[in-house]
Amino acid sequence: MLVLLYHRVHPKFGVHPELFRKQLLFLKRFFKVLTLKEAEKGRSRGVLLTFDDGFYDVYYYAYPILKELSLPAVIFVSPERVFNSYKVRKEERFSNVSTYEAFKLSFSQGDNSSFLSWGELKEMGSLFSVQSHALTHRACIGAKGKPFKGKGDWRYFSLSEKEKKRVKVGAPLTSILVSDKKEAERELLESKRIIEEKLGAEVNSLAFPWGIYDRELLNLAKRLGYKFCFTTKRGWNRKLSCEVKRLAVGERKSLSWFKTRALFYSL
Repeated sequence: MLVLLYHRVHPKFGVHPELFRKQLLFLKRFFKVLTLKEAEKGRSRGVLLTFDDGFYDVYYYAYPILKELSLPAVIFVSPERVFNSYKVRKEERFSNVSTYEAFKLSFSQGDNSSFLSWGELKEMGSLFSVQSHALTHRACIGAKGKPFKGKGDWRYFSLSEKEKKRVKVGAPLTSILVSDKKEAERELLESKRIIEEKLGAEVNSLAFPWGIYDRELLNLAKRLGYKFCFTTKRGWNRKLSCEVKRLAVGERKSLSWFKTRALFYSL
């Protein structure tokens, strides 16, 4: 079973909607596009579509295409990055923000308008299974992380004020979930509780922010009720498990790349 990872579908800041449509038409022809519940059973020629972060453009650009083609998907959101409203917006301008600016506005000003609202997530519920991406998507300084890039690296805005003063280019940044297991427990429990409370849907799956995790965190997630943990490790899955591998689909990848990789990872 192939599990695909998307972040954004946007003419400028993600996979172009026209390319996204072509990808879905290809998948619909050669694969069975699965719901999360169907994926639990495993299917060799099945594919599961997943989206991380919950940007508004998923509603504005991706959802209409998925709806037209009657294809299901999974979206992982961090409740503190969700636009706190049950309003359903129909305005393109909320999507026309770079990933860097979107997270900067969210962490620095509490402005989550570039992310999906609870109302939009609820409307998408007929096709999307909404699952956890932890509570905050915070970073912190830590040995098991990815190097801080400096300019253009939005993770800076999610650091504590103390860490902001001492972080330098090249310093390893990791997920708060790996660095602080007490905080990780709170993040995983609260994320699950809030999503279930706001949307009335079961949350049994987790996508690790940036794909950063360790064995202790994996065991913690399982103890807290997460059956499936989605990673950024590339590969094929016989069925969903506690460590699900995914193939990331970036905006710079061609349709031929997509077709070749999709077929290869489904063998």
